[in-house]
Amino acid sequence: LDKLGDVEQQSGRLDAARGAYEESLSLCRQRHTTLGDSPQILRDLSVVLNKLGDVERQSGRLDAARAACEKSLDFRRQLQAALGDSPQVLRDLSVVLNKLGDVERQSGRLDAARAACEKSLDFRRQLQAALGDSPQVLRDLSVVLNNLGDVERQSGRLDAARAAYAEALELAHRLNQLLDDSTNTMALETESLEQKLAHIA
Repeated sequence: LDKLGDVEQQSGRLDAARGAYEESLSLCRQRHTTLGDSPQILRDLSVVLNKLGDVERQSGRLDAARAACEKSLDFRRQLQAALGDSPQVLRDLSVVLNKLGDVERQSGRLDAARAACEKSLDFRRQLQAALGDSPQVLRDLSVVLNNLGDVERQSGRLDAARAAYAEALELAHRLNQLLDDSTNTMALETESLEQKLAHIA
């Protein structure tokens, strides 16, 4: 069902995607009721809630998106309590917080958006300290700094926005060098960051 939802979402059929994810969530909740708080079940619940939150955000249903993200975050915190601060646990927490920050920013709740992005950034800096400058680490840091810059710019805190964008751009350049990215994915992101910096220079 998750895969069906993914296909529907990528096709822009958001109502169909929502239906698939809600059905998948219902099945996960049944397993949760039967089997309890196993790490795999908590992880599965969080994953489908993340996907449902993405669809709700894309559909403009921001209250529903926030509720999905917050519930996903609850499950991820349960996993952290059970499993400790493994790299996967920290990355998963940072992903949900970054999604929540996006929802809060789009809702105009900029203080909440900043808090979520800053916490996501804290986890990603912990991962950098533990794992070094792998492409995944650099990419994750760049993404959350870009989002934090958007929050700060929308808040009128232009110095903070400039600092976040500048660090994200530096990381994107380093990632370009590491990957020699022939797909131009990071080149496009670098160009976007350069434009954002130019607009607040």
